[in-house]
Amino acid sequence: MTKEKVFHEDYYKLLNKKTKTQLIEKLEDAHVEYKKLGWQLDCSGDYQIKIWKNKKLVQDLKFTWDDNPHGASFKDVKDLEHSLMTAYQDYESLIESQIILNDDWDERR
Repeated sequence: MTKEKVFHEDYYKLLNKKTKTQLIEKLEDAHVEYKKLGWQLDCSGDYQIKIWKNKKLVQDLKFTWDDNPHGASFKDVKDLEHSLMTAYQDYESLIESQIILNDDWDERR
C-alpha cells in the first residue's frame, strides 16, 4: 500500500538533491512557519462580531476575556459569524458582517 503524494513531483526531485543538513534545516523552517500559523489562527478572548441586514445593524456581539477566558480560534469565530449571517438571511436581504479582533496582549494569560 503506497501513500498518496501531497506535493508536486518536481518538489520531491528537488528534495532528493538536498543534503541531510539542508533537509534538517528545511524541516526546522517548516516547523517555525507551522507554529507561526497556529499563533495567527488563535485570537484573544476580546473580539466583536457585527451583522447588518439591508444596511441596518441587527446583531452586535462583544466577547471579552470574562466571556471567553481561554481565547478562541479564528475558525470558531468565523463559524459563529457564518451561523449568524445564515440566521438572518432570506431571499430579498443583503447580509453583511464584520469581525473586529482587539489585540490586548498580556503575557500573564
